[in-house]
Amino acid sequence: MRAKDIMRRKVVAVEGWLTLPELAKIFEEKCISGAPVVDAAGAILGVVSQTDLVRTRRESSAAVPLYHRELDNAARSAGIHLEELEQTRVEQIMTPGVISLDEETPVEQVAKLMIASRIHRILITRGDRLSGIVTTMDLLRALVVLAKKKPAKRQRSPVR
Repeated sequence: MRAKDIMRRKVVAVEGWLTLPELAKIFEEKCISGAPVVDAAGAILGVVSQTDLVRTRRESSAAVPLYHRELDNAARSAGIHLEELEQTRVEQIMTPGVISLDEETPVEQVAKLMIASRIHRILITRGDRLSGIVTTMDLLRALVVLAKKKPAKRQRSPVR
């Protein structure tokens, strides 16, 4: 099984100028927890995830709780001061640079890289073009498919 067999082809990307409330709305509407960050021309600049929201605040203040919640139909974060929330941009919290693999990469190699890098998503490319994304959930779905395909072991009957 290859990365192209399990990747999601419709990748939700965001631009760096988005505010954190706008990012939270996209995450909620699309049911995702991270996305590539692109410039106006579509070039990939980095990746942003819910982890980046937590990490940003943890680095600046250990005293603030590291959880997120929704209040009054607007995404609010207990990890970022509310007065900062409206001005903070995706480009300020994203993880710059990207870990990507080719579509033909074996799924086992994708999983090993995600474990070693402690990440939950890898961008998949064909040549130098983005063609999809593999997340930890995609790997779990692949595991279920592989488990169904694996034939059950037959028990041998005792030799008489």
